[in-house]
Amino acid sequence: MNDALPGPAKVGFLTLYLFSTAGSDRLDAVADHPAWDRWTDAGVVALVGLQLGGMALVSTAAWWGVTRTQATALNDPVNAVAVPGVNDFMPVAAAPYVVAGLVVATVVHEAGHALACHRANVGVEEGGVALLFGVVPVAAYVLPDDAIDDASVRANLRMYSVGVFHNLVVAVAATGVLFSSLTAAPLDPYVTYFGWALVGGTPPTAGMVASLGVLTNLCFWLALLNANFAVLNALPVSIFDGGRVLSICLRESADRVGVTVSPVVESAVVNGATLLALVLVLLAVVGPALPV
Repeated sequence: MNDALPGPAKVGFLTLYLFSTAGSDRLDAVADHPAWDRWTDAGVVALVGLQLGGMALVSTAAWWGVTRTQATALNDPVNAVAVPGVNDFMPVAAAPYVVAGLVVATVVHEAGHALACHRANVGVEEGGVALLFGVVPVAAYVLPDDAIDDASVRANLRMYSVGVFHNLVVAVAATGVLFSSLTAAPLDPYVTYFGWALVGGTPPTAGMVASLGVLTNLCFWLALLNANFAVLNALPVSIFDGGRVLSICLRESADRVGVTVSPVVESAVVNGATLLALVLVLLAVVGPALPV
């Protein structure tokens, strides 16, 4: 089927992939800038900090979830799905801003990975975007070639960390705009989208969303979704950037102190961290529904 599709497109389960296998002189120009190494080093620090902070955050959320006796909209499992009209905090009227936030979050994340690959002389075999049902952007991706196996430890740390760092930068920048004179009062979008759940009200209407204005809505969702992307990907889950960085750091730390860590031990530590993170997230979401 994929052979019959026109141009750079292929299909998977319920998903259309638009991709490119061509390189980019612009990527090379940015990656060759002397400041890029310092930028990606900052990304490594940011990911490690977010990993620690993220685990503290999900631990607190899990404790809050299991100690509550009643479920609310804030921890309704349905509201963990980022689909406008399904998630109570994402009304259909906010769909354009949610989609824009998801697109920006995925593109800046994967563009960071691609740039770091170019800087480390690791080729990118394919890069693209995944569209659920051919319409809804759910992910962007970069597939490095086999040269990544020969890259240095520092280069690998940079490659895996910079995507999270880019999401964090966008979240901070968007939050800065929210607190500027260009938008409504900085807390207005938070009250509109989430305040109702704290007082037992109803989800925001299209009129309430429109009253915030385009820039306020856009910056709110850019900040919220990029912050969530950053924290989620920084968690020590084996398939996420944070899990890969944890694995590299474990191996490198052991080498520096002269201790040999077998692949079995390394896998056990990373998989244990993965299980812990997933259990904490699960408890945060479904804790109030558990029998006491």
